[in-house]
Amino acid sequence: MESPDNVSSKQVGVRLPGHLYRWLKEKVDSGEYSNMAQSVIGELTKTRALEEMRLRETSRYDVGEEPLAQMVNERIESVRRELLDEVKRRRA
Repeated sequence: MESPDNVSSKQVGVRLPGHLYRWLKEKVDSGEYSNMAQSVIGELTKTRALEEMRLRETSRYDVGEEPLAQMVNERIESVRRELLDEVKRRRA
């Protein structure tokens, strides 16, 4: 059996909770994606990219294991993400 790292694509069957299905269906209906499979792939890809970016950015502020510093860094990162989201919404 091949390692998942060596597989270029893999079919996975899952059942989505209703709220996620409706959210993805709205994206298809609005024309953002051509079908449900593409909406799932697209949103998972966006999520992965955002997570990787968040991990890289939080490491920039990492000053050690001190809990207070960690809490401050998390709050700074949260505010930064909120501001970026607001800028994106206003541009759209």
